[in-house]
Amino acid sequence: MSLKPRRDDPRRRLGQPRSLLWRGFQAWLIFTVIVFGALYTLTIPDGPWLAVVITHAVAIAAAIAACVSYFRSAIWIGANSPLVTERGFFFGRLTHFDKSDATLIVRSTVFTSDGLESRAELSVMGHNGRRLLRMRGQYWAPEDFEFVASHFNVPVETIPGTVSHGEIRRDYPETLYTYERYPLLVVAIAIGTTAAVAGVFAAALTVINALAR
Repeated sequence: MSLKPRRDDPRRRLGQPRSLLWRGFQAWLIFTVIVFGALYTLTIPDGPWLAVVITHAVAIAAAIAACVSYFRSAIWIGANSPLVTERGFFFGRLTHFDKSDATLIVRSTVFTSDGLESRAELSVMGHNGRRLLRMRGQYWAPEDFEFVASHFNVPVETIPGTVSHGEIRRDYPETLYTYERYPLLVVAIAIGTTAAVAGVFAAALTVINALAR
């Protein structure tokens, strides 16, 4: 029997707010207009404009894929169903767990990276410190937190005050995603990926220039 949620699934589907997608689209649009506008100015009519067009097309395709993944990510949960299903943002992977596997809910209010704002976070924990579900305030509405928490008959541990992600990593590392536990590793991967993309772009320019001669 398939566990994939259907259109007639009786559980409530919690989705992502459209406002966040709009802000992300605005940031992406401003970035691409500035970057690719400058590249087109430099490469048309005598430069390797074809490489810029190809790169621009890839960027647009990636943005479309991100939008689709954003709207498909969701949580399905209901009072009359023991099963909780989550479709993640990355790759649209479906995960499931039984409510009876939950042993604790950890709630906190965490400063954003700039320290000027704070957002709610919630983690549903299972046996042996296993994280079953994680929700962050930048992606879920406040009422979604309350709705999810109300469907578990387990203790709720609320971290007092407003804390930083560093404090969460120190005191409650099991509630975080892997990439949140090791931020330096994420930075190293980002730098490596950027270098690889730059290398591919430079190689494409070399090939196009060679063909154009």
